[in-house]
Amino acid sequence: MLSPGQNWTDRMILIVDLTNPEIRILSDQFVSPVYRIVHQCDQETVAVRLEQICISQSCIGIIICGTALADSWYMQQQLIPLLEGWKGPVLGISTGMQMLLSETGGELQNYTGIGMTSVHVTDIGKKDPLMKGKEEFSGYVLHRYVTTPSPEWVPLATSGPTVQVAGHCTYPWYGVLFYPEVRNEWMIKRFIAFARGF
Repeated sequence: MLSPGQNWTDRMILIVDLTNPEIRILSDQFVSPVYRIVHQCDQETVAVRLEQICISQSCIGIIICGTALADSWYMQQQLIPLLEGWKGPVLGISTGMQMLLSETGGELQNYTGIGMTSVHVTDIGKKDPLMKGKEEFSGYVLHRYVTTPSPEWVPLATSGPTVQVAGHCTYPWYGVLFYPEVRNEWMIKRFIAFARGF
């Protein structure tokens, strides 16, 4: 909750960069577009590398960005220990979703997806603040793996057997397999609104 006299711009969204630190252009491709959308919402934001995560009291939400198909640097890292104690909103995009779900009991499977795909919102998803009012839309996917969620997560949207959006059953955490910064900026904007009201 905001204290008297405090503005939303006094609080920040933390954007996490999962890209290989030796391939600097990846950050421009996968982190900068998300940063731009958050900034356009007049929301204070800071982008940090995965290994430099430090969650301050001014943080109202965390967005974990994706990376390129050939970038496997993140697979030697761990995310969940860095989020220890954080019970606020999280949005994991593509690789970020894979890390969130696989580190909480989900099963990572080889399944390459590239291009636009039709995303169908589940009945539970239609009631969720992130997906409310949506039934079907197209999303841009770019992944080498998908994750079968553990019982800690509920599917909010799917493409056939593939879970495209999942919500955690206890925490306000979301995983999104497609890239919402490509043609679905509304999802990032809804996440920001959700984080502001949490």
